[in-house]
Amino acid sequence: MARLAIPSKEIQLHLVGPTGQFKASRVQRLTLNTDIPSTTIDELGNASHVGDSRDTPNVTLTFSAFDVGVKTFAVLTGTADPYPGAGVDVTELQEIDAIIFVKSATVTDYVKSAHAKRMQIRDFTFTYSVDGESTEDYTAIGSEKRWFTTDVVVDRIAVGTTSFTLTQTPLVLKNGNYALSVILDGVYLEEVAAGPATGEYAISGTTLTTFDSRASEMVAVYQAAPAGTNWADVSDATLPIAVRGKDADITIAANAINRVQSVTINGTLNVQPVREMGSRVILGYQRQVPEVTGTISVLDTDTELISLLQYGVTTSGTEYAPGEGCVVGGVTLTIELVDPCDTTVPYTVNKTVYLDSIVVTGDSYTANVNQNVVQTFNFKSSTAACVLYSGAIA
Repeated sequence: MARLAIPSKEIQLHLVGPTGQFKASRVQRLTLNTDIPSTTIDELGNASHVGDSRDTPNVTLTFSAFDVGVKTFAVLTGTADPYPGAGVDVTELQEIDAIIFVKSATVTDYVKSAHAKRMQIRDFTFTYSVDGESTEDYTAIGSEKRWFTTDVVVDRIAVGTTSFTLTQTPLVLKNGNYALSVILDGVYLEEVAAGPATGEYAISGTTLTTFDSRASEMVAVYQAAPAGTNWADVSDATLPIAVRGKDADITIAANAINRVQSVTINGTLNVQPVREMGSRVILGYQRQVPEVTGTISVLDTDTELISLLQYGVTTSGTEYAPGEGCVVGGVTLTIELVDPCDTTVPYTVNKTVYLDSIVVTGDSYTANVNQNVVQTFNFKSSTAACVLYSGAIA
């Protein structure tokens, strides 16, 4: 008998990067789509369609989580623990595997799972508002997705050179492979039956053999049927519950900005798929120079902010015309997310988002009856840099 439905409490998103597996916390929504491009084929002398010619599928993962720290960003960038004190730029957003686990309605075990392989992060959005929770949204793209009635197991192995022992016995896939993904020191390997060469691996029983030697760690993802009940609720007490606008501090060019209502940072990595004749999947994605843009909305009070964005100081001249002339250099934008549970000034900074040079690309001035006047500035990063720090910038 089919279950009534699957509630949100019985589904989890796990992210797998070069540094291992992360049970994603504070996730609010996710979508995993597959689009199969097809062409309907007709022929002369036939009143019916011959059939469809199908191309490589396009798999898209989107998910949104409350922005409470750098754990999600760390796994998406393959950043090892401890997180670098110098911060990590968004250009480091890499390829990941995504796993969705569904809990049984009756026992604490998985009833089915989905796996998406080698998904490249394509876009991201960081959102901060005066009366809402801070959020981080990501979109990843790939070409391989599978559903299983068994478990997807992730082994992170930091011992061994070219021979590694898996914790479970892999079940063979329909394509004849035993592993879904094998990532050696951040590089995806290809499976062969035996005698792996450079960039390859082979599996026999629970032994995984590579040609290339491990320098740091090896991550293997495969289908298996482990014993016992393997579901455990998402629970990370080390992170804040959420961070609202009252705990998101905004500074531009080291100046605290009054009456900020919202800040949004959007980024795209301008990725391009790499294909080849004879391959039914996308081999990977080449990242180009990213684009980082955003908006800042404030309650209009004076001319300090427009002067700051145009000239880099709060008081300059008597006339302001956004877009006039050539901007020599932009100003910095810093967003600090402080610990909402800290009651002692100065409050502990959990995370910092830093753009080293933003320039105005447009503005909007809005007035409505019985509402406060709002001015919105559109900006872009002139250097394409957006660096995330764990804690405050040293």
